[in-house]
Amino acid sequence: MSSLPASDKPYDVVVLGAGYGGLMAALRLSRRQLGLHVALINAEDQFVERVRLQEAMIAPVRPRIPSLAAYLAATPVHFIQARARSIDLARNSITIEAGGLVREVEFSQLIYALGSRVDADNAPGASQHAFRLDPGEGPRSAAALRTALGQLAGRPARVLAVGGGPLSIEAAGEVKTTWPNMDVTLVSATRAGDFISPKVQTVLRRDLTRLGVTLVDDERVREIRENELVTASGRRLSFDLCIWSAGMRAPSLARRAGLKVDAQDRVVVGTDLRSVSHPSVIAVGDSAHPEGSTGAPFRPSALTAAVSGVYAAEQALARAAGSTIRPFSFSTFAQAIAIGRYAALFPLDANDNPILFVLGGRVARGLRDVLVWLVLHFITFERLMPGVQTWPGRNRATARPRVRTADGGSTVPSDERS
Repeated sequence: MSSLPASDKPYDVVVLGAGYGGLMAALRLSRRQLGLHVALINAEDQFVERVRLQEAMIAPVRPRIPSLAAYLAATPVHFIQARARSIDLARNSITIEAGGLVREVEFSQLIYALGSRVDADNAPGASQHAFRLDPGEGPRSAAALRTALGQLAGRPARVLAVGGGPLSIEAAGEVKTTWPNMDVTLVSATRAGDFISPKVQTVLRRDLTRLGVTLVDDERVREIRENELVTASGRRLSFDLCIWSAGMRAPSLARRAGLKVDAQDRVVVGTDLRSVSHPSVIAVGDSAHPEGSTGAPFRPSALTAAVSGVYAAEQALARAAGSTIRPFSFSTFAQAIAIGRYAALFPLDANDNPILFVLGGRVARGLRDVLVWLVLHFITFERLMPGVQTWPGRNRATARPRVRTADGGSTVPSDERS
């Protein structure tokens, strides 16, 4: 690894971002027999397990991949620890910065895998007065939240978690489990836990209540002040600490580069995961918004990111070889949501719908931790045997949506035929 590229030779593929999707894509491309010139660019040397950030807000979590440089040392992938400043799509280049030095990295294809962060700009005052479950050492990050909670330990402090989705549920549950004397309230714009199914919602709300978390439903946030949250109905909730989890947003880098993005700055892609505006760019995980069916819904999750990273690598290889592959599709197994010492775990059918049962309590929390371990080892197996990984549902999508033509007929775009 070096902080900046050692040569000006263009890369066949640059992977931008080393989360679940980006790391999987880079490892998939690391087969020596391919002879590819591949770079993985990431601002930090440490791999962040996003699904464990609610644990990191309580106590430091020992990283299971402490150094990406060391992890990739035995592979042909060139790891560049640097921050991407801009992308020039006309020149197929990325401007990066490390240690005060700025350079350009050129590529034939780009896999965009920068993920997403909590959107703190969707309510006045959220960015200034609320913490987020975001990685890094920023003043409102999970690490800063851990410090702030530690300062409140031993006091009957008032903690608000805002959102009502999995992230805010995990935050509220973790705080209340660790510090039972704190007054923890979960504020939701609709009804906490109503994002999946009535059965799942029942278990989530039951275990939150068992922990002592107060649930405030149907209250949309109008403003967050220094120690007070104001709802659209005029209700005022005082707090000593607020955790904001109401919505996610991808980095603005793609939008600033001129890529077509959605309202959350995710790159709009076809079901081949290529940008609909700039086909040399492939987007994965939380950075992508596919237009069209991907089998199971393309929701933010570690599994979605990892398997889309595998597919992105195969898509890059296909273009380099002048061939095409099937559209991206996948199926899911199960989902688990931590609730402090409890969890809700439920199997899913091929279309991401809960089936059979919903398991709650301590047993579910133990099984949830096993699932988190398995996702990481999905990556580890790819490192040990590049090209080995597959996943259920990869062949479900067998035809691309047809495009309406001017004469009223329809056709499949020439660059998307399989």
